[in-house]
Amino acid sequence: MSGQLLFSLGIVLGCMLLLWIIGTIRRDVSVVDPFWGTGFVIIAWTAVLTNQPASPRGWLLAILTTIWGLRLSGYLLWRNWGHAEDRRYAAMRTHHGQRFWWISLITVFLVQGLLLWLISFPQQIVAVEQTPHAFGWIDVCGMLLWGTGFVFETVGDWQLAHFKANPANRSRVMDQGLWRY
Repeated sequence: MSGQLLFSLGIVLGCMLLLWIIGTIRRDVSVVDPFWGTGFVIIAWTAVLTNQPASPRGWLLAILTTIWGLRLSGYLLWRNWGHAEDRRYAAMRTHHGQRFWWISLITVFLVQGLLLWLISFPQQIVAVEQTPHAFGWIDVCGMLLWGTGFVFETVGDWQLAHFKANPANRSRVMDQGLWRY
């Protein structure tokens, strides 16, 4: 298990380092945002493919993670396409000046990489599980919970995009639809 965790940590940190280089060259570290979902996909498949034979539960979790992660990354890429660097990162760039490229490596890329790796522990633990168990009611509950969350996230993102597209909502906070919750 520890070898798997270290391997996936190396993969994540390698991806984050590559993204940091790209963001530094482009002078736009917003490239990290669309990677968030894809990072979970990479960890899921790294864990499953390096722990063969994978259990049916490991395969299922990798597939569900892929559907969720690619949808999230695609949405964030679409939302940010053609826009300047995110205002949070632009403010950091202004505040830190010449040191921003190093500070962004640590506070933006490496911290997000570590969080991604830590949050993905359940995925990695399931992938390492070698005993094939039949699917049971806990698995069904998990898939229903995943489906509910996926629908809420997808509909919420669509509602927010529609809300923001209306110029009359420019300075308003979205408190309608799923966002009222």
